[in-house]
Amino acid sequence: MSARHLIPTFAPDFCLGTERVSGRNSLKFVRMKRLLTLLVAVVSATGLRAEGYQVNNLSTRQTGMGHVGTAMKLNSESIFFNPAATAFQDSKFDLSVGAAGILSYCTYTPSPTMENGFYSGNRPEWESDNKMSTPIYAYFNYKPSDRWAVGLGFFTPNGSSMNWGDDWPGANLVQEINLAAYTVQPTVSFKLCDRVSIGAGLMITWGNFDLSRSMLPVATGSATAAGGLQLAASKLQAQVDQLEQLPSTPEIAAQIAALNGYIGQANAGAGYFAANHAGEALVSARLEGSADVAVGVNAGIMWDINSEWSLGMSWRSRMNMKVGSGHAALSYVSPETQQYLTLLNALSTMAGGSEVIPGLDRGTFSAELPLPTTVTWGVSFRPAPKWEFAVDLQWVGWSAYEALNVEFNEKELGIDPIYSVKNYSNTLTFRFGGQYRACDWLTARMGMYVDESPVSSDYLNPETPSMTKVSYTAGLSFRPRKYVSIDVAYCYVSSADPERTGSYPIYSYQDNTKLESIFSGNYKLHAHVLSFGVGFNF
Repeated sequence: MSARHLIPTFAPDFCLGTERVSGRNSLKFVRMKRLLTLLVAVVSATGLRAEGYQVNNLSTRQTGMGHVGTAMKLNSESIFFNPAATAFQDSKFDLSVGAAGILSYCTYTPSPTMENGFYSGNRPEWESDNKMSTPIYAYFNYKPSDRWAVGLGFFTPNGSSMNWGDDWPGANLVQEINLAAYTVQPTVSFKLCDRVSIGAGLMITWGNFDLSRSMLPVATGSATAAGGLQLAASKLQAQVDQLEQLPSTPEIAAQIAALNGYIGQANAGAGYFAANHAGEALVSARLEGSADVAVGVNAGIMWDINSEWSLGMSWRSRMNMKVGSGHAALSYVSPETQQYLTLLNALSTMAGGSEVIPGLDRGTFSAELPLPTTVTWGVSFRPAPKWEFAVDLQWVGWSAYEALNVEFNEKELGIDPIYSVKNYSNTLTFRFGGQYRACDWLTARMGMYVDESPVSSDYLNPETPSMTKVSYTAGLSFRPRKYVSIDVAYCYVSSADPERTGSYPIYSYQDNTKLESIFSGNYKLHAHVLSFGVGFNF
């Protein structure tokens, strides 16, 4: 679906010879604004956990129980949930592998404004076309003695995808984004006594991302380009008129000829944009990068109080994800668009100004983003041999995510470091689940969880329209053999509110306190998750 999102256009400044001409905004001003929003999106993506990309499907069995597990004896799967619990494994070897398929859907509706007539008719709506995300996990735990256990886990704790398309109103913020994070965690645990254990593992994490976005708003891009070229032509013509009043010399004649050549090209470009590509993304940037390896700690304690009650706590340390050398590529809607936007860039730089479309593909960038501390408390209750219930409460220190610092590695590009405020808030997640062992070969599970959003409505970005999520889960385990478990689970995720209204502020590059524009609207979100796993113990 296509519709227009009214964003004020800009007319760039041109300074040819000694004359400076001002439009509605300066080229540098606009260029830096576009660059700011572009790079902020990139670094948000490289953080991998930021903006709601935390994956809660790293065990098929526990997915069916609302993702509880901090105070449960999960054998090798406790490597992720609580390393201390691996010491309570009831077999010598335990192996668990699995994967999930996540299909998420998000819709956006622009906020009613004076410019769109407050939508007297039906309000337009855009729906994302997301690829399936496929987090995976594999855990292995070995118990050489009654008190010791060692294990190794591999899982994807962060990752997702969002595809809004090329020509939706917020294409200048995000078109498509794909993220993936990978963690290897060697783990050791030890029983201090028969009922108390401790454990810890090193979280060795790395990741990659792929992000594309339009460099200009789709609703006003063609008008902006046409207006800029028209302005350039008119000012060039003014200079021609001035030169024609001077005595004719070969030098002046050459200047007039050169200026007339630029005028012809600028007028042709203005006509082209006036007639073509309305409501389309003229030029898009595709950014790809890899986050360097980060190392953290996952530690826990487990108290098996008696045959009915157990308590557990796990702590995951803060990590800093660093992008040392990210790369970008620019793509244009047509060869003519590239030709005329290159001309617009040339006229601007000839005048001593900045490029309208910055050459991001000529350099690399670096950034650093903290991943927050998490603390989870859990309790499990077994009222009868066939029943078990569990509750987890998780605290996430999102307040560590205060701002982003971004800079280009190539200083000759002349792009100053960029500072952007995020102001995330700490959050709580509540999880509840239960399981019933109907017989030796069948176990049924159900659960739910509520996950608070760390993003305030004043900083809501369509890259990741973060919402407080409510999830309902169910699962089954089959044991065709005593040592084999086949697991399936389903999870439905939706927003706690029918829709969330929010806005994303874009501030001046030159003044971080000066608000330039706001992208606002209403978002709806839901997702389906289907998970499969296989376990072996012997």
